[in-house]
Amino acid sequence: MKKFLILGFLIAIALTSVNAQGLYFDAGIGVGLPTTKLSGTKVSFSSANFTEIGYDLGLKVGFGPIVGLPLYAVGAFGFTGHRFSDSANDHITFNSFLLGGGVIFYPIPLIQVAGSIGYSFVANDTSIPGFTFYKSEGGFAYEVSVAADLGFGNSGILLGAKYFGAINTLETSKVKQDQSYIGVFVRYALRNK
Repeated sequence: MKKFLILGFLIAIALTSVNAQGLYFDAGIGVGLPTTKLSGTKVSFSSANFTEIGYDLGLKVGFGPIVGLPLYAVGAFGFTGHRFSDSANDHITFNSFLLGGGVIFYPIPLIQVAGSIGYSFVANDTSIPGFTFYKSEGGFAYEVSVAADLGFGNSGILLGAKYFGAINTLETSKVKQDQSYIGVFVRYALRNK
C-alpha cells in the first residue's frame, strides 16, 4: 500500500508539473503542544520530575503555481515528537511521521494555507527500563497549516501555526497510537509567486 501511495503521488506531481511555473521548496522546525493516546488513554506523567515537550520538522517539495492560480502541488515529509524526560535524563518519546502529498494555496500573497495527507509510521523510543516500544504496521497522518509568507522575490520565511494528527497500530502489541499536535513553526521557503 505504501508503494502505491508514493507512486500515485509521484505521478500526480509529474502531471501537474506540465502546467507549473517552477519549483517549490520549504523546510523548517517548530514547537508545540502534543497529545499522545495509547488505546484511547492519554499518556501523561503526574511526577513533577518529568517535563514534556513537543516539536516538529517539516519538508515540502513540489511545483507551482499551477495554471496561473496561486496553487502548488507538493510532496510532504513531516515529523512530530512528543517527549517526556526527567531530571536524570531518562525519557519516553513518541514520534509520528507523515509521508504523502499536499496542496498549498495563497488566498493573498502574504498568507499561505496548506494541507497534507498520507502514510504514517511511528518510531518511539525510551531509556526507561521495563518499557518496550514497537514499530507501527503503518497508518494515516495529516496536517493543516496557515502561515505568513515574509520575503522578497523567490525566497521567504514562513511564520505559522499547524495542526498534525496521526493514527497508527503498533506491530506486536496491536495497541492503537493516536498523536495530535498543535504548534508554531518557522520555515525557509523557495517559490515562484
